[in-house]
Amino acid sequence: MIKLTKGAVPAILTNKGAGWTKIVVDKVNSGEKPTETEKGRYRHADIKTALIAETHGKCAYCESKLRHITYGDIEHVTPKSMDPSRWFDWTNLTLACDVCNTEKDDFVGDHDTFVDPYAVDPEEHFWHMGPTIFPSPGSDAALITERLLKLNRPELVERRDARLKGLLKHLDVIARVKDADTRKILVADFLEETSANKEFAALARTVAKKAGIPATA
Repeated sequence: MIKLTKGAVPAILTNKGAGWTKIVVDKVNSGEKPTETEKGRYRHADIKTALIAETHGKCAYCESKLRHITYGDIEHVTPKSMDPSRWFDWTNLTLACDVCNTEKDDFVGDHDTFVDPYAVDPEEHFWHMGPTIFPSPGSDAALITERLLKLNRPELVERRDARLKGLLKHLDVIARVKDADTRKILVADFLEETSANKEFAALARTVAKKAGIPATA
């Protein structure tokens, strides 16, 4: 998980978000069930496009690349059931893989304890050791997030392991190159792997730090 920055509010939400919210909140407060259309307006194509851009096409939680295998789910940081007034709140919307989205929605406890990648820097809450993610000692939010979202589920560990091996091979090549100019090119290529748009960028940044290479933002 890496730090994410909220992009500009899509025009559709600026123009219609308040009205959409009022319809849902009024119905919920009156005991009436909103229609599927009324509930699902946050899935508008412009909203989805903006979320894909700000998350770099990755799950906001596990950092898996989504677009080559799935559409990705629009996720409510604070669940809709907990606060209907934030159903169409731009600051409450992000992109998640279907697994993380389902696991988070199934949790019935206090969602304020989750690590919110928009509010804090997740790299201060998690440690990467090999392909495994560990909560930083003393971070209850990281412990809960890792356990309940299953951030070390076998499929994720397998993909992170493959990513790690690729990064280590790259570093091995850098270490063996004698020509200084060639080495600079290879280091620059390695730094690209720590960019926010890369899958498992937090892992790559940990490897870069261990190798003494400053990671990019």
